[in-house]
Amino acid sequence: MYFNKIRHPSNFTFASAHANNTLSVGAKTVQTKLRELGEDVFHLELNDAKRWPLDARVLPLHDDAFKAHKSQYQLALDATGHLALTAPDGTELLSGVAQASVGVCGSAWLVQFARNDNMRFFGQGEKTTGLEKTGKRTKFWNADVWADHAMHTIENGQADPQYAAVPYLLVRHGARWVGILVDHPGAVFMDTGSNWFFSGKDDQNAPPAFWFGADEGVPAFYVIAGDSAASVTQRLQRLVGTTPLPPLWSLGHHQCRWGYAGTKDLNALDAGFTEHEFPADGLWLDIDYMDRYKVFTTSPEHFGDLGAELKKLQANGRRIVPILDPGVKVEEGYEVAESGTVAGIFCHNPEGQPYVGFVWPGRTWFPDYSLPEGRDWWATYSKAFRESGFDGAWLDMNDPGTGAAEVDDMLFNRGTWPHWTYHNQYAVGMAQATRDGFLAAKPDERPFLLARSAYTGSSRFTALWTGDNHSNWHHLRTSIHCSMNLALSGIPFNGPDVPGFGSHADKELAIAWYKAGCLFPFMRNHANAGTARQEPWVFGPEALQTIRHHVRLRYKLLPYMYQLWNDQEQHGTAVMRPLFHDYANTDAMELDRIDDQFLIGPAILQAPIVQQGQQQRTVALPGTGRWMDVNTGEFLAGGRNIHVTSNAESTPIYLKEGSLIPMQVGVRTTAANDLADHPAWTQLTEANAHRLDPDDDHRFDRRELERHRHDRRLVVLPHPSSVPQSDTVGPRSPRRRVVAGCGARRARIAPCRPWTSSTRPSS
Repeated sequence: MYFNKIRHPSNFTFASAHANNTLSVGAKTVQTKLRELGEDVFHLELNDAKRWPLDARVLPLHDDAFKAHKSQYQLALDATGHLALTAPDGTELLSGVAQASVGVCGSAWLVQFARNDNMRFFGQGEKTTGLEKTGKRTKFWNADVWADHAMHTIENGQADPQYAAVPYLLVRHGARWVGILVDHPGAVFMDTGSNWFFSGKDDQNAPPAFWFGADEGVPAFYVIAGDSAASVTQRLQRLVGTTPLPPLWSLGHHQCRWGYAGTKDLNALDAGFTEHEFPADGLWLDIDYMDRYKVFTTSPEHFGDLGAELKKLQANGRRIVPILDPGVKVEEGYEVAESGTVAGIFCHNPEGQPYVGFVWPGRTWFPDYSLPEGRDWWATYSKAFRESGFDGAWLDMNDPGTGAAEVDDMLFNRGTWPHWTYHNQYAVGMAQATRDGFLAAKPDERPFLLARSAYTGSSRFTALWTGDNHSNWHHLRTSIHCSMNLALSGIPFNGPDVPGFGSHADKELAIAWYKAGCLFPFMRNHANAGTARQEPWVFGPEALQTIRHHVRLRYKLLPYMYQLWNDQEQHGTAVMRPLFHDYANTDAMELDRIDDQFLIGPAILQAPIVQQGQQQRTVALPGTGRWMDVNTGEFLAGGRNIHVTSNAESTPIYLKEGSLIPMQVGVRTTAANDLADHPAWTQLTEANAHRLDPDDDHRFDRRELERHRHDRRLVVLPHPSSVPQSDTVGPRSPRRRVVAGCGARRARIAPCRPWTSSTRPSS
């Protein structure tokens, strides 16, 4: 497949008439199905069974989530085949190109809209090409990036597509926003006005336009309209499925390296984090822990009594997460391979035989997750794996990565579905099956899964790490874009490898990456085999102090972050997001052009240093209220740009005045010890929130957590004209609330929604 070429409208035949739910395209007719779902969410599907074969969606979206409220916007196909989205005041936010709205080219389809200067484009999921996507073209196809792209394009960030395909486009039209989600499992393409030609010259005769489509399949897409990016993003998340409240420990700091293999490495890590008083919840195992890379096995060389060894580590507050690859080694006597053969759940090739790929174990077969019985088979092994003592699962190579074998030869549904019908969904099927197995093993506990690849709906089952990046400054900068792009596209639980997977991270880069990544939704240190060691203490005592401080900051804010994930599950609220998500552009600041700052929820803003040798930067403080600089305690007026200096020990972080920010007292570094607050946070943490207990806060049962509500102490930042100080409200008891910075008059205490788990979600 060409990744750097996409379909062009010049080769398409476009619809000329529309009547009685039938669209005339040249000599062909196509049935149309346009539905208004409610809350300004629409679904359009075009179906010609002869030209576009089956629609292989196996994870239905939540079309009924919006039926309680009628739409104010209107999406319509007129008699000429012209497609348009109209706002309540009559403004056309999307207008099909005249006589060229909906087109076909062989088995491919395309939808084209006019583009104007009031439009800017965002979203597109896991993309590293900046926050704004105006004037870009791309494909959405889950890729094994290091296998599919030249290494130099990966190192400099040119590789596209990435591991996860989320075919979603967020369009800003003036003050209004439109989300377009392409509901298609194959290779989707988009062009937001690149007008790219081999000569490098624009096509002067073509009207300004943007378009999207696919090489095969049923044309189907959703349109979401709204007055803010936040409202559109929230409804997108409800449509594709919110992220279930994760276990608390998954929000902590994690350590991994390709080469950690078993008991010896895990015990050394446990001792290292204890010695250096460094918090770490997750210790991760790459492929070397397996017996000759065979999935659902452990190496007898690296493990003795697996259950006893894991329990010892868990007693010290560590959670052990191993990697799982879908490839099953072709080997006589290997029980997993033999049972899969008997069950008939492996993917076929065009000759009707099990498809063979070449990955870590050598010759491999691949489970067919398009089959319910294939997912059930995988869930059974996942259940046993969870029962053996592991705490989570890391799903790798689920793009699917097939090594040197051509992926198009992998067929689904017992060989009756061509590869494109399920390619991007493969990661979803694996995640769904693994989660089902983990729930079956521990039905009262919330599972944690991490995956490399994803697709629309993956947020229901797994978090995402953004693949095998490099230890360089470019990847540090683009990791911010990538995570915000994913959050806008319905994959909120994500994060990069810190301080980069490939190459060698030096001290300056490691510090910068830890400072930038300390507030990402997911935070894991991960390194490639053969690279320099990058455990936090290898960079020297000064670097260790700085890195440790910022990781402790993450732990201090876990109650706040935990509340954000509760809001995500309940309402689809984004966690990490760009400034324009919460604030509109002003004459002073074009917030949708700022891609090196981000918000964590509504109350925390970070503007990390992401350039080598940089000590100064400009920070945009949005809104009309004030922000507190956590490094100085100074309150700064919003609605303007400021210039800041950041030394080696600090990173620019600001807290929104008037916000309710629950924090924990102290920081747990092992199961038995809590460290005192860092001096820089003394003022804010004199009387902080209750420390959440990881032994309780991974469970579904709300009752396990309700008892914590009576031991809740909160921090409220001051209102204007107040002077930071401490003032106790109510009786001096575990039930007291503390208001920081009341000054001459007391600050209002906003009602606190509990950061408890919800009832058990559907599995």
